[in-house]
Amino acid sequence: MKNFGNMMKQAQRMKAEMEKIQAEAATKRVEGTAGGGMVTVVCNGQGEVVEVKIDPEVAGPDELEMLQDLVVAAANEALRKSRELMNQEMGRLTGGLGLPPGLV
Repeated sequence: MKNFGNMMKQAQRMKAEMEKIQAEAATKRVEGTAGGGMVTVVCNGQGEVVEVKIDPEVAGPDELEMLQDLVVAAANEALRKSRELMNQEMGRLTGGLGLPPGLV
């Protein structure tokens, strides 16, 4: 029973550390760009889009379809980076547990 108590304490510490990492990740920012920097999407570490920047040169009516494609590409890049950031942060916590990638 002593081992079980130690395991529970370790699980509680891990939970607290995980919550701390998630809170820290929410304050971090990653960017995805498309069109040579004409469109930039900024995400936080929780995978939320927090900002979209569009170069005024691509905002003309004739370029609407291209602009939409660039926003999608930049958003997807930023979201990918956001997931990588969270995986790295969580990897610090779970590194010693031997959990398979993607489980974190």
